[in-house]
Order: sequence, then C-alpha cells, then structure tokens
Amino acid sequence: MDFGAIDRVIARAGAQAVIEATASSITDSRRARIEHVLRGRIASIAVGVEHPEDPHNAAAIVRTAEALGAMHVHVIDADPRALDHRWVTQGAYHWVHTHSHPDFAAFERKLGCGADKLLLAGAVMNGQVEVEALPVDRPLCILFGNEGNGLSEQALAACDLTFRVPMFGMSESLNLSVSAAITLQSLLRRRRVLLGAQGELQGASYLREKARYYGRSVELRLLEACFGASDVALEAESP
Repeated sequence: MDFGAIDRVIARAGAQAVIEATASSITDSRRARIEHVLRGRIASIAVGVEHPEDPHNAAAIVRTAEALGAMHVHVIDADPRALDHRWVTQGAYHWVHTHSHPDFAAFERKLGCGADKLLLAGAVMNGQVEVEALPVDRPLCILFGNEGNGLSEQALAACDLTFRVPMFGMSESLNLSVSAAITLQSLLRRRRVLLGAQGELQGASYLREKARYYGRSVELRLLEACFGASDVALEAESP
C-alpha cells in the first residue's frame, strides 16, 4: 500500500486516529524502531536523478537516502518503477517518499517556487563548489544527471548552483549512487550539527509521518476494517 492511500485515511480520520487504531497490532519493538527512525528523519534535504541510464542506480539512491535519514527521492524522465526495485532497495522504498516526474518541468512544479523554493544544486564535474560547501541552512535538493551525459541543459539552467564531489584518482569517476551517497552523508551530517538534533520532524509533521509508518506496518484489511475499504483501496500517486 502506498503513502497516497494512507494519506487519504489520515486526511479523513486524522493522524492520531490512525496511530491509535493500529498501535495495538504493532509489536513494542516495532513501535520503538519506528520512533527511533522518525527522530532521525530530515525532510529539508532531498535528492533527484534525471533520466538515469541504469534504474538500479536510482533504486540504490533510495536505499542510501532511507538509511541516512533523508525522506524524499525524485526521479525524472524514467520508469516510475525505477525507485521501487525490491531487490536493490531492500524494501527501503516503503519508508521514503518517492516521486516520479515525466519531465523536468513537472519536477520543477513539484519542488515549488518563490521564496520558499528548495535550493536546487546540480552535480557536475566542474561544479562551482565542493560538496562540503553546499549550504544546509535552507531546504535543498541535490540533482544528479544521466550517467553518460550528465544533467540536461534545461536542468543546468534551473540550478541555483552546481557542485562537485572531489576526486583524486586517475579515472576521476564515481558511480552515480556512490556520488549521491557521499553528498547526502555530508549534507545530512552538517544539517544535524546545525539543528543540534538528529532529526527535524516536529508536531503535526511528526504525527503525520508516524501515522504513515504505522499504516505501513499493518495489514491492509485492518485499515479497511477501521476506516472503510473505499479510501484505502483507491490508487493514487504517493505525495
């Protein structure tokens, strides 16, 4: 069941109601694990991949993002299933918000615009700054391009800045998912230092995510019994 289905239930019944309805069906150790994971989640740093040649690379980024505590992974101009590969992600896609966009314009619309827009930083060999210089004091999305051709001209034009992963080998080449892992690790570490905390979810956003995780942890028929089958069964794009 996707987050879209759970979100419809949360919108109608409320996050607290979903938590209360499912809590007794989740073991104590599972609830403790969910609590630990949610306390380390960072929503303000996202990662995107434009037109990946190998969908396994995109799926590997989902696994890395989930393990490090990032919450949102975007794929542009690729098979939507690229982010849901069970073997590569090891189920990580169940706990990360994955977003598939048919083209770059749709991706930009999803990120939003105006003063609250995410800072968009594109990965290129000759980037303006190194990874460690990327800012972590505002929402940020790091964007990686096609393994062979890099970012498209449209993507580069939309980037607020570009960055590079420093390399010192003869080949000066890193796998796409490795580059994303290095970058995310740096950003998330520095973001946590700035926050003075492991994660940044609070209040309503924390409860909403907790309800999502509880909903993911029980069988579909329990939610159907508690909240009705129609909303739960409807297919929708994950938020």
